[in-house]
Amino acid sequence: MDRASLYLAMMLALLKIEEGIAFSRAVGANLEECDVEALKASLLRVDYDPVTRSLLPKAIAEFYEEAGFEALEYPDSLVTMLAFMAQLAKQDDMESLKKQHRFLRVHLIPTLAQAVEICEGLKQFLDIVIEDAEDIKRKLIA
Repeated sequence: MDRASLYLAMMLALLKIEEGIAFSRAVGANLEECDVEALKASLLRVDYDPVTRSLLPKAIAEFYEEAGFEALEYPDSLVTMLAFMAQLAKQDDMESLKKQHRFLRVHLIPTLAQAVEICEGLKQFLDIVIEDAEDIKRKLIA
């Protein structure tokens, strides 16, 4: 599975769409009890103070804008973040890889790490995303 499809499959799993459910089962992620509405950086990122957390949707939306992506829903939701990565992962040039790595490290991985606290089934997704970030890092320093 290519990287773009991987992120798309994770997004579909959160939306409880058949192809995503099959993917989550294949990687051993049980998301049945996950409330997708609660999976937003502005709610989850307890590593930030409340004021900073309230600014996350705007900061993430600006990141999207810089990359030419328009978030139709909540910019800080895991669903939107995964959709963004699915779009970015279609590009393999160095500039795109730098953006991808930065987004993963600054936004997606920390949000997923906090999401695991309320939805244990996301641990497998977190592991996949961390490994992807490591792969990108290796490409960038090669």
